[in-house]
Amino acid sequence: MQQLIGNERARRSSRVLVSLALAVSGQKSDGSHVSGSAETILVNRHGAKIRSTVPLEPKMEVRVAMLAPYKWRVGQVVWADSGEREYGIELYRPENFWGIYFPPQDWELGVPPVTVMSSASGGATQPRTETKTPERVPGDPEPLCMPEGGTIAILRGIASNGIPFQERNLILPVGDRHATMLIGPLVGLGSTLNVIFSKNCAEDAVVTAVSHSREYDRWRIWLNFSRVLLLAKQ
Repeated sequence: MQQLIGNERARRSSRVLVSLALAVSGQKSDGSHVSGSAETILVNRHGAKIRSTVPLEPKMEVRVAMLAPYKWRVGQVVWADSGEREYGIELYRPENFWGIYFPPQDWELGVPPVTVMSSASGGATQPRTETKTPERVPGDPEPLCMPEGGTIAILRGIASNGIPFQERNLILPVGDRHATMLIGPLVGLGSTLNVIFSKNCAEDAVVTAVSHSREYDRWRIWLNFSRVLLLAKQ
């Protein structure tokens, strides 16, 4: 049974769908100590909805630790669904503890906007050695450079349920203009997502296919870029 405590106060800022590895620990009302692994389901500036491998209880003070990079904060369990092992955590100090690179505007953190790369600024990742030059149509913009073996990127957009999300994973080129990536939330065909390669390098891409089954608890999607991908050999 889900127990609610101050659920509204834990939703004072926009929520972002993102999966982050955590470690949680604390002392229960009977004096016993618990600690174990957890992951975020939704986060906002004030806290998060998490799934925990260890039981927590409402009003319990918990220490929440991010694993990569390691950092921690203290908060309180504001609601609990012990059947689903899902819990609401409110941080004692509202902040972008979760490291969301492009938080919603109502998080009021003043993060500078990303700059989409122009053709004059080069590709997202500089090639280490030689590159494969794909066939280009006259009038096409300059190619987008990407390592042949893929690169880590942040994917940002709106999931099928209407909730904003942000994922960080490996993106692999699979054609002159296509790449594939594994993500947690389900997204709709034809939706436009933002692929962020670095602080000042981002490209929009359209979802052209979604796998029918999950791989490692993730959906595989295929993305179509407007620019030709220039593959750099590593």
